[in-house]
Parts: sequence; C-alpha cells; structure tokens
Amino acid sequence: MDLGQVNRWRDLASIIGAAFCVIALLALVDGLLVHFREPANVVKVLPGASVALNGELTDEANSIEELTYVSSSDQLQVTFEGIHKGYFLGGDMWRGRLEVGPHVSPGEYSLTVLPKKTFSPRKAPAFRILVFGDAASLQKSATSVFRRWFGLSAFVAAAGCLPGILLAFGMVFLLSGKRDALLAATGKAEVYRVLRREGGYEIRFGLGTAQGLGPGSSVSISDEAGRTVGTAEVEEATQTDSLAVISGDQEVKEGYLVSVRRV
Repeated sequence: MDLGQVNRWRDLASIIGAAFCVIALLALVDGLLVHFREPANVVKVLPGASVALNGELTDEANSIEELTYVSSSDQLQVTFEGIHKGYFLGGDMWRGRLEVGPHVSPGEYSLTVLPKKTFSPRKAPAFRILVFGDAASLQKSATSVFRRWFGLSAFVAAAGCLPGILLAFGMVFLLSGKRDALLAATGKAEVYRVLRREGGYEIRFGLGTAQGLGPGSSVSISDEAGRTVGTAEVEEATQTDSLAVISGDQEVKEGYLVSVRRV
C-alpha cells in the first residue's frame, strides 16, 4: 500500500468514524428529550402486553395488600410488586405490572392506583393508557425519532454505534502509523505540534537521529499542496522525534510536512 492509498483509506475511516459519532450523539439527545416531550403518566401499549409501572402514592401504605386500583376498562389490570421510596424527593411509590387484555379495543383509558384507606385530599395521579391496534401504529406514535423511524430505542442505537466508532478510529490510528512509516522512509514527517515562541515558532515532528538529524540540522517545510513555505533548524533530537525552531513570521501549521534537507 503506497502513501496515496494510505491517505485515502485514512480519510475514509475518519469520515466513517465521525459519522458514527454524530449518529450516536443525535441518538443520545433524542433519547434524553423523550423524557421531556412525553409525560411520565402516558403508557403506550398493544393488546396482550405486559409492562412495568411505577407510580406515586398520595397516602402511606405499608404493604401491597393495602393498595388497589381503579381502571376505566376491565381489560386493564395491575399486579403490585412492591412499595419503595422515590429516588429524588423520597415520597412513597409503588411498582407493579400492567396486564393488558388481548381483547381490549384500541383507544385511551385511565388507571389510578391508591391505598384502600385514603385520607389525603390530594387526588391520586392517573395514568393515560393508550392502546394501539397494531405495532405499526404504536411505532408511528413514538415521541422518539429513532423509535418512530427505525423501531428501536435511541439508547440502543447509540450503543450500536460504539463498535463502529472504535473500529473506524482504530483504523485511523493504524493507518496513521503506516503513513508515518512511509513518510519517514522518504525523509519526511508531519508536524504534530506548533508553539509560538519569542522570535518565531517551535515545531515537533517524527524524524530524528535515525534519519540523520541532530542539533543544527536544517529541514524544509511544505504545506498541504506541497509548496515549500520555509525552513527550520533542529534544536533537539531523539532517535524518532525532533524539535526545530523557525525564525521570523514563516507560516506553519500542524499537518505541514517536514523534509530532511540533503547536502
């Protein structure tokens, strides 16, 4: 694989990785916004479904035997599983499962859970149970764009992007190493760091004593189009990397190429 092929494949891997990152970010935002765009008391189901429910209690209850529910349809039944404290405000809450009968008609129903003995004047919060006739209409009603368009959770979509992100940027890393090796073999390297200093700039790049460089050596600098924009003098060098100094106002950016000047 020559340098041109490595550059093309690295650029493609970078684009793919960036695309996966954008999709994952959009999916996370979509999933988080669902909690703000859809009320917590709305439950969307199909006939025959069984879904977990979690709700607030207006009065204290010590056990699930002290709870009951009121439903606008005998096709909606609740099985209580436990009582617990709320995560944020610490109020009493219940958890259970909503069992939807297979013969329920599509439409909107209400369901309220409350203690059998209630003394609070505050009305128990009601759930809006929206029953859909088929999976297609349920998916179409989803607040989440990913759920509505693709039929899957936004968070699952975000997690599904992770392998693609890791693979794409892993390829970028490997191809960048291959590119550096090909450049070094021809006495060239990419500037990976540029710092302003008094009287000019200092740059760092991946050429060193292995390529014959040392303090006092001179290197050429060229831009992305291959045009020579100036020279720099090596100040420090290891076997694989060097620090060079550019005097004056010569333009230099990260990504420019440094070439060993042959005498």
